[in-house]
Amino acid sequence: MGMDDATIRKNEELERSIERQIVQRTWSRIHRLHVEVVEGRIVVHGCTSSYYVKQLALQGVLDVLGSADSVCVDLDIEVASIAPRATCGR
Repeated sequence: MGMDDATIRKNEELERSIERQIVQRTWSRIHRLHVEVVEGRIVVHGCTSSYYVKQLALQGVLDVLGSADSVCVDLDIEVASIAPRATCGR
């Protein structure tokens, strides 16, 4: 069962809006940030150096979604010590 073009565009706009809000809320402290809408769920990928920043990312998602819908949000954000040239997941 495929999605129509309007639904795809709506999901892409939502992904971009959430990414922008997360960047703003976290002061760009989520590395390799990627947001996707998958089967009605919001999935946020990335890594950061603190759980506080991970919480800020969740607040960014909620800022965009508001309280209108109850949507499942999956935070796939790794919290790890990040050296200046290192990246998470290596």
